[in-house]
Amino acid sequence: MMRRDRLVIATVAIAYFLCAASAIALTRLSGHIALMWMANAPLIAALLTRPARERPLHVVACFAASIAASLALSPMALLAPIFAIANVAESLIAWLLLRRMGADARVFLSLGTLGAFVASAGIVAPLVAGLLPAVAVWLHLGVDPWTVWMSWGIGHGLGTLICTPIALIAMTGPLYRERALQPGAPARFAAVGMLIVAVTGLCFAQTRLPLMFVPILPLIIATMAFRVAGAALGIFVIAVIGAGFTALGTGPAELISGTPAFRLQFFQFYLAVLFLTAVPFATMITRNQRLTSAIAASEARYRLIADHVSDVVLTLGPTGLVEFASPSLREVTGHAPETLIGHSPVDLVFELDREIVDAAYHAAIADPDKTQRFEFRGITASGGVRWFESTARAVRDDDGTAQSVVTVLREVSQHKAREADLMRQATTDPMTGVLNRRAFQDRIDLYRSTSADRPAALALFDLDHFKRVNDSHGHDAGDAALLHFADVLRANLRVEDVIGRLGGEEFAVLFPGLATSGAHAACERIRQSLQDARIHAGGATFTITVSAGVAPIRADLSSDEVFRIADAALYRAKSRGRNRSERAAA
Repeated sequence: MMRRDRLVIATVAIAYFLCAASAIALTRLSGHIALMWMANAPLIAALLTRPARERPLHVVACFAASIAASLALSPMALLAPIFAIANVAESLIAWLLLRRMGADARVFLSLGTLGAFVASAGIVAPLVAGLLPAVAVWLHLGVDPWTVWMSWGIGHGLGTLICTPIALIAMTGPLYRERALQPGAPARFAAVGMLIVAVTGLCFAQTRLPLMFVPILPLIIATMAFRVAGAALGIFVIAVIGAGFTALGTGPAELISGTPAFRLQFFQFYLAVLFLTAVPFATMITRNQRLTSAIAASEARYRLIADHVSDVVLTLGPTGLVEFASPSLREVTGHAPETLIGHSPVDLVFELDREIVDAAYHAAIADPDKTQRFEFRGITASGGVRWFESTARAVRDDDGTAQSVVTVLREVSQHKAREADLMRQATTDPMTGVLNRRAFQDRIDLYRSTSADRPAALALFDLDHFKRVNDSHGHDAGDAALLHFADVLRANLRVEDVIGRLGGEEFAVLFPGLATSGAHAACERIRQSLQDARIHAGGATFTITVSAGVAPIRADLSSDEVFRIADAALYRAKSRGRNRSERAAA
């Protein structure tokens, strides 16, 4: 298990302990159990969002955190294991019911899953799990089990409803925080939060007027501005401030006659109304926004499909995950479209080209009015690598923010192969396969411009009496001699050395990083290897030798001067009997 996973488990357990300890210390007003239990929220959020391998560890860690909180603060320490079993069981029941009803971490993004969450986590799970502690408290203290059971069900259900959205916001990244990530959003978020704090504090700091309805106004503002995140955090702030004042005997709830526990229970009812008002409202706004965005994306998608029927069309969401893949994906790449939904397409991109694709996606998001065009290599279902050309453009949502990217992919492997073949033909000697004169000259110029501070040498080779070979054995024998010499060069040179054919029987080699002495030694090795070989062609067997001239490549010498100096050394080698190599004069 990775270090980050262990940190998440520890963080959830610590959050569970702090919430449990706060509930026991601040809301245990009825003489038996806490009336506002928020600790199960981080465990439910972890079960909904974290990998399956982590879930047992989260359960065990939160079980231990529950026992620790009870032992530290509850006068019913003997019942700590029973309370811990009930708490963890409640979270597991809620998670299992949600899972059975098809809900996941996106539970607050549709009214159907929101209703499932209220029913399972807010009603069924706390009532079922509350049976065990109700009986235990009755046997231990003689308290009416009905009262304990109802207090458990209301306090745990409401605490879970209020705090689970907060826990999911913290654990799911941009899923619920996408509007908070827009430019200028943090400042607006802080201002709305301060407004909720100020209004709630003023309303609950006095006991003269029944002003509990007033915080609804900033709560609605937060909900409209930040959707589920605004509603959840707004309700949480009102719950913390209101519960604190109510527990201290201050606030509008004091106008209600009854015990402190009864007034806190009324405050629970007030929070339930806020939750059932703000969160469904936020969910409907989010759904409508997503519908609007989906329509805009659909229009762009089908417009591109109409223009590029045989191409692959992908829609990437705000987090870079695939939301739509056209059926042509299977024909072009072999990958089934449904297997790509919800995953990053970068996994199907050749590793060396992933930065190109990622940069193009972010460029499209940053500039929605500009179309991004780029090429990359993709991995097919069979493991092969093919070239693709992509055209990508962002789609704006209702407030003008880029919220998805539509991209059209076209395979261009044959086009790239033709380009590579044309490039090879333009830069390669067709007979020997080494660089031609123009390409070799370009490599010399490139090396001089990029590695001027490194030593290098140029060697020019000329096959001795090559015309005699053609005259005596025919042009096929001459071609065989050229091919053999090219093979000798490849066999005796380093990978970084550059070979070129300048024309006829003239060859050249660039020795990067070698002084003339090292290059001269390599030329001697090549010369000796060639003179010892016998060449067979067209029924004839013959030998051939080579002469070479070596010159240094220096910053104070132009390319033409380097070639002239090497050619002078080559001429000297020929004039001294051939089959030898000479270095340029100092």
